[in-house]
Amino acid sequence: MSETVKVENALNAAASVGAAVGGPVGVAVAAGLNVGEAIVNSVMASQSANADALATATAAASTLATAAAPMLATLPIQDAAKAQAGLGLLQTILADLKSIFGL
Repeated sequence: MSETVKVENALNAAASVGAAVGGPVGVAVAAGLNVGEAIVNSVMASQSANADALATATAAASTLATAAAPMLATLPIQDAAKAQAGLGLLQTILADLKSIFGL
């Protein structure tokens, strides 16, 4: 179960308790739930924005590697290998970021 689902389930449980208790406690629980839902929505929007940014960066890195290939062919072997390694490292870092953040 994802962390987001766990938080949503907890918020729903708290809403049920708040509704059952009613009165000032119920009002306070409802206010807290609104804040909790706003936080969850913000986190989800941020994750979506990060996923979009990483997808854009990954596509750009791939395009750069493709565009650089003809130029790399003109470089001395050692320089071309270093440049290719740098491009590969960039792509690896982006893939690792996606994995780390579960995007």
